[in-house]
Amino acid sequence: MPPMYHHCLPVSQVRCDTIRPDRSLSSPEFLAAYEWLEQEVGFFPIFIAVGISDDVIQMTGYADNWRILTGYEERDGSWAKNYRKRGEFPSLALFSFSQIEGVFMDYQAWHIALNACLNGHSVSPYERRMIFKPSWPAGRWVRAALHGTHLVQLVTPTLALSDAVGVRVRNTSVMHHLSALGFSNISVARIPVTSW
Repeated sequence: MPPMYHHCLPVSQVRCDTIRPDRSLSSPEFLAAYEWLEQEVGFFPIFIAVGISDDVIQMTGYADNWRILTGYEERDGSWAKNYRKRGEFPSLALFSFSQIEGVFMDYQAWHIALNACLNGHSVSPYERRMIFKPSWPAGRWVRAALHGTHLVQLVTPTLALSDAVGVRVRNTSVMHHLSALGFSNISVARIPVTSW
């Protein structure tokens, strides 16, 4: 079976070592949700996408390597599209693992905590159960991820990048750079960019 745990990060932050989350690099608008999650699970999270489909890889942000349309902004009373120009594209690497220990979550229910924390509300016990599904054993989470019945994510406190069984990058220069850092099983791989 192909590896089913995936994490994406900027190539500039990659080292052949164990990484730990840095809350100072977190988006300020999402920090309250990450801190809520820290209280729930006992650690500040690194987010891992779980599964083998392209939809799962999309969850990691790896497709942003090629995303031209980045969003919309209001200009002169109407909404205009924002496009990346040459030289503005990120350089992201996708690390894939066979196994990672952590806490499983329902990716599609995670927005509940994001919205609550953004708006200064609390997450109710019912909503917490929707996110963590405490009655689900690990095997059920894995089956849901493999069969595509849920988009599943996992949070973990640390991640040993050197344990990756596969690394995907946007081009050969990045592949050579990561190889020089000590990584193996690196491939240049593009994935489809879905529209918003």
